[in-house]
Amino acid sequence: MQYRKIGHWQVPAVGLGCMNLSHAYGHPPTEAAATLVLERSFDLGIRHFDTAALYGFGANEALIGKAFKSKLHHIHLASKCGMTGVDGKRVIDGRPETLLKTVDEALLRLRVEHIDRNYLHRWDK
Repeated sequence: MQYRKIGHWQVPAVGLGCMNLSHAYGHPPTEAAATLVLERSFDLGIRHFDTAALYGFGANEALIGKAFKSKLHHIHLASKCGMTGVDGKRVIDGRPETLLKTVDEALLRLRVEHIDRNYLHRWDK
């Protein structure tokens, strides 16, 4: 297996983008099926998982936090902010106070004290 360095982490070169487990491209799988995907990915050696506040309007971060509650110190978490859901619609908002609020909410949903990689989902012009 090939590895790459992301910050201070050595992670397998292949990670998992988790968007489809809660959002987009039709109906998402059940929570049980999505949890199986996450657990199997971990068992296969995946350690980098990418999510966003937008995915499922927070449901994806909550899914990952719940599925990995006992393994969070073994995975590298990436999440995106600056694009969230308001009244069921996507909203781009890169104001500092919004970014801080989004990160605070993500920390709660992910059940962690820090996010390894957090970045803007979309540039707020």
